[in-house]
Amino acid sequence: MAMNHAFCPLCGAVITVNLSQEALLCPVCGRPFLKAQAIIANPAPTPAPPTAAFSKQEFSAAPLSDLEIEYGVLRRYKGKNSYVILPNCIKEIGSNAFLTARNLRIAVLPDSVTKIGAQAFSECRQLIKLRIPDTVTLIGNGAFSGCKSLTEFTIPNGIQTVAGDTFWGCTALKSVHFPPALRRIETNAFRGCTALLSVEVPAGTSIANGAFPEQTIINQI
Repeated sequence: MAMNHAFCPLCGAVITVNLSQEALLCPVCGRPFLKAQAIIANPAPTPAPPTAAFSKQEFSAAPLSDLEIEYGVLRRYKGKNSYVILPNCIKEIGSNAFLTARNLRIAVLPDSVTKIGAQAFSECRQLIKLRIPDTVTLIGNGAFSGCKSLTEFTIPNGIQTVAGDTFWGCTALKSVHFPPALRRIETNAFRGCTALLSVEVPAGTSIANGAFPEQTIINQI
């Protein structure tokens, strides 16, 4: 039986998976997913929990004491956890909310969120995965700038514009999935993404000068 460590694509938990199976069930959130949807990690991610999986008690919504919330807007995350699930009472991630959250590796945003403010996750240098719902329709300038551990990113279906500097300095970013409804990519959106060698952008999308590094091959499909 071929076992390996992986991140659940639905809740972000570190789990063990049977590589011989195509359909899997997360032992933390209890939801099914396809093996192809998981991020496989070999060797195990560091730090890894002793049992290679979080208990439901360990991997729960961030306590309100870690969150500074004002009228549904998360103004500041004050915790130090590596794995964060935000509660449904949050409607918007405010500007700079997670700025330089040094321990953050995985963040799961609820379906109640519709907006991510400017530089919301800027300089989260250990961040490797985010779960962003399609209810998000606006992502502000520089929202993920300086996230040097991000290797792939799926832009929510509700996004029509990738704002300037959104992924500036994401030097490990190799893969970006754009939504069909995308209409514009602004200047410097992917500035400094030196590992981003090629992208597929929906046909008809307006791409500003300097949106991508010079070496990035852009295919509009």
